[in-house]
Amino acid sequence: MSLALFDLDHTMLDGDSNTLWLEYLVEHGHLPATVLAAQADYMVRYAAEQLDISDYYGFHLGLLGQRPLSDWLPVRAAFVASSIAPRISVEALVALAEHRARGDTLAIITATHSFIAEAVGELLDVPVIASRAEVRDGMLTGRIDGPICFREHKQPCLMAWLKARGMRAEALDACRFYSDSANDLPLLEAVSHPVVVNADERLGAIAKSRKWPALSWRCA
Repeated sequence: MSLALFDLDHTMLDGDSNTLWLEYLVEHGHLPATVLAAQADYMVRYAAEQLDISDYYGFHLGLLGQRPLSDWLPVRAAFVASSIAPRISVEALVALAEHRARGDTLAIITATHSFIAEAVGELLDVPVIASRAEVRDGMLTGRIDGPICFREHKQPCLMAWLKARGMRAEALDACRFYSDSANDLPLLEAVSHPVVVNADERLGAIAKSRKWPALSWRCA
């Protein structure tokens, strides 16, 4: 194996990073509790594979646009330490260690925007492929700068990432991709070794019919 890819939410992380982030911001008085109902509605649409990802990014990043990015960085650091680190399962860490020991190229590839995803990548010392949150004049604009990394668009984002590192598309012929969601079917079908982790109902059924490996990475 030469390439190991990990989805973030409900895969590497036992939970959803965006939901945890909003819960943290509400708990610490940065946002009103009303944002949680909106987040829950977006998650219903995501599970139904009907999420408007651009609208979702606008919602999340727009909440942060009233304060300078520098104000949010220590908040994010505290959030990752208290809400993310405890939700990385032992099984996920073991998988990372095993791939590292084999000398594989590692990456987290996620629809979660870069402001959150890159902080998780730093925690795990793993590069991140994600939709990049636009920053201008020290502020998050609420927009994405560049391509969207979601559903069928994950593969083009991966191809660009590989090319920038001098790797070829043939890397997918020796690639393991771990994911929980049917939203990731396009990339799961493109790699040589799809692995489902904490699979949603639809992906679990597909994995069973295709005899894909199925794992459970949960925190106690």
